Amino acid sequence: MDVMLQFPYRQIGRLWMAANLLLPTLMDAPFSAIPWNTPSLWQDANASLAITIQRHPTTMTELCLLASRMHQRLESLFPMMDALCCRTCPTCTDSCCQRAWVWADFRDLLFYHLADITPPEQQLLGRRGERCRYGTPHGCRLDRIRRPFVCTWYVCPAQTAILRTHPAEARRLKKALQQIQQARRQLENRFVETVFGSPHARTGAGPPVRG
Repeated sequence: MDVMLQFPYRQIGRLWMAANLLLPTLMDAPFSAIPWNTPSLWQDANASLAITIQRHPTTMTELCLLASRMHQRLESLFPMMDALCCRTCPTCTDSCCQRAWVWADFRDLLFYHLADITPPEQQLLGRRGERCRYGTPHGCRLDRIRRPFVCTWYVCPAQTAILRTHPAEARRLKKALQQIQQARRQLENRFVETVFGSPHARTGAGPPVRG
C-alpha cells in the first residue's frame, strides 16, 4: 500500500481495533483531533478512499448495497426531520447548528463514497472555536444526505417535546436511528477487514470461544 493510501487508514485501523470510533468518543474528542481539517488533507482523504474502494471491487459491491439501504432509510426520515425543524428552528434563540462543534468522521466519508454521494467541499470545522462553515442564519447549506450523521442523530429538546406527543413517530425515529448507527459500524468494520484483513488473520489467533 503506497504512502498516500496509508494516510487516512493507519489511524482509522488503530481506532477501529481499539473500538474507539464511536459517536460519543468523537463528540468528546479534543479539537486537535478534528480529522482532515485543511482543504488539502480533506482532498487527500477522499481521493485515497476512492482509490481504495476501486481496488476492492468485489467486496465493495456488497458494501455499496449496505450503504444504499442506509441512504434509503435516511431519506425516509428526512420529511419528519424537516417538519420538526419547521416547527422549532425559526423561533429558536439558541441554534444548535450555530454553536455545535461537530465534523464528518470516517464513517461519514465511507458512506458518502459507497452510496455515491458527493462529500462536502471541506470538513465542517478547521480548528478549535470555529463554527460549522455550512451553517447560516437560514439553515444548513448542505443537503441533509450530505451532512454528517450526527446532524440527523441529534434531536433538540424542543423537538423531543413535540415527539412526546407523537409516541409512534418517536419510536419509529429512535428505531431507525439505532439501525443506521448499527449499519455504520458494520460498514466500517467490513471495510477495515477488507483493507487490513481481520484481526484474527493478522494475529494468527482464532475467533474467541463463547461459553
